[in-house]
Amino acid sequence: MKNLNGVFWLFIIFLFGSNGNAAEPKKIVFAYSSIGSMATGVWMAKEVGAFEKYGIACDTIFISSGPVVVQALIGGDLQGGSAASNAVINAALNGAPIVAVAATANQPYHRLYVQPEINRLEDLKGKTLGVTRFGSITDNLTRILLRKHGLENAVHVRQMGGTVEVAAAFQNRLIAGAVTGDLHAAPPSQPKILVKLIDLGIPYSMNMIAVARDYLRRNRDTVERIVRAYAEGVATMNQDKEKALKVIAKYARIADAKGIENHYLDSVTYLDRVPRAEPEAVQTILEFIGKKGVALETFQDNSIIDKLTREGFIDKLYKKS
Repeated sequence: MKNLNGVFWLFIIFLFGSNGNAAEPKKIVFAYSSIGSMATGVWMAKEVGAFEKYGIACDTIFISSGPVVVQALIGGDLQGGSAASNAVINAALNGAPIVAVAATANQPYHRLYVQPEINRLEDLKGKTLGVTRFGSITDNLTRILLRKHGLENAVHVRQMGGTVEVAAAFQNRLIAGAVTGDLHAAPPSQPKILVKLIDLGIPYSMNMIAVARDYLRRNRDTVERIVRAYAEGVATMNQDKEKALKVIAKYARIADAKGIENHYLDSVTYLDRVPRAEPEAVQTILEFIGKKGVALETFQDNSIIDKLTREGFIDKLYKKS
C-alpha cells in the first residue's frame, strides 16, 4: 500500500507539474513603423512562426510613425517596437525610459523622389518636401540631405502623417517630393529618383528595436526571444525568396511584381544579418541633433546581441542555407 501511495503521488506531481512547466507563450504586442524594407524582418518572423518558436504569442501591428511607436512603448501599450533610430534616440535622451536592444540597418536606403519636372536639387528652392512626421526618420534624412547641399532654409518641409499620406500628397502635387524608402503613387503620377541617400556615403542607423527599460529588466528572457525571432525572420528572408515575396506583397500592399521584387532587393541588400546599431551609424544621428559624444549606453543596450553573437546563434541561422 505504501508503494502504491508513492506511485499515486508521483503521478499527481507529474500530471500537475508537467502542466505547470509547459509555459504558456508570452503574449506581447509588437509594432513596426513602416511598410518599407526595414519592416520585412518583422513580417517574416511573424509569418514563418519564429515568434511562436521562441515561446512568444506576438500580435504585430502597424503604426505609421516612429515617434508614435515610441509614445506607445512609453505608455505601455506595446512590449516592443521597431521605430526610427532617431526617434528612439531623441526620446531616450529626453528622459523617456526606453532602450534599443537591436537594429535593422546601418545604411540609409531611402531615396529622394521628386515630380518629373524636378531635375536638380536646386530646382527644389521655394518648394515643399513631405515627411511623415517631424522627428521621424524621413524628416531627419530630409534635413540631413538639405543641410549637406545648403538648402535647409530654402526648401519647406511639411508633415503629412504617414507614408500613405505622403504618397497621396505627391500624387495630388501638394509636394514636390519626399525622402522615403519607396513612393507608391498611382498613375498619372510619375515619381522619379533624384538622389539615393546611400550615395552620400553617410552611415546612418535606420530603425531600432526598442523596449521599455523596466520591461527589459523584468522580462529579459522575453526580450531575448523577440530578438532571436527577428534575427530568424531576416535569415528566412534571405534563404526563402519565394516566401519572402508573398509576405512582402501581403504586408507592404504592393500589387505589381516589379514593386515586390524591388522591395525584396532592398530588404536583402540593407537589412543587417547581425541586428546591431553600429557606433558610427548612431554618431551621424547624434551629430545631427547636436549630441555628439553621448554614451551609447544612454539609449542602447547591445548585451543581448553580443550574447547571441558569442554563442554563434546568428551564424547557425545562415549555415542552414
